[in-house]
Amino acid sequence: MSSEQPIDAGPGWEIDPETLRPRILDLDAFAHAFADDPHRDILIALHTGDPAAAHELITTKLQSDGGVRLRALLGDTLRDLGRHEEAITAYVDLVEECRGGPREAVMRQHLGKALFTAGRMAEAATEFEAALALRIDSGADPALIESSRRALARAQRDV
Repeated sequence: MSSEQPIDAGPGWEIDPETLRPRILDLDAFAHAFADDPHRDILIALHTGDPAAAHELITTKLQSDGGVRLRALLGDTLRDLGRHEEAITAYVDLVEECRGGPREAVMRQHLGKALFTAGRMAEAATEFEAALALRIDSGADPALIESSRRALARAQRDV
C-alpha cells in the first residue's frame, strides 16, 4: 500500500493513489454534490465498487442517450469489470471524437486509467502526460492538473 495521500476529487470522494480508481467516502456528500447529475446512480454504483450494477444502468440509458459522457462511463465500467481491451477501444474512439475540444484531456486521462489497469504502464504514462499538457495549456482547475500529474507519476513508477 502506498503512503501517498489520496487525490481529492470533490465532496465525498477521492481517487486512490495506488489504483487510480475513484471511491466514495461520504455517500451523502457525494449524492448532494451530484444531485442534478442525470448519471448520479451510475456514478454511485461505479464508485462504490459495483461495476455490474453500473453496467446494467448504462445499458438501459444507452437506448435513449448515446452521449459522450455516458459512453465514457461505459468505458470506466468495462475497465472495472476487467474488460480491458473493450475499455481501451472505447476510450481510443472517444479521444478521437473529442480531439481538439474541451473534453480531450478528460478522455485521455480516462484512456490512461484503462491502460494503467490493463498493466500497460508506458502507454498509460503517455496518455497521462498528454492529459496533463492539455490541462495546463487550457488553464484547467488546479485539482485536475494535480490529478493528471499524480497519475503520470504513478504510471511512471511501474514503467
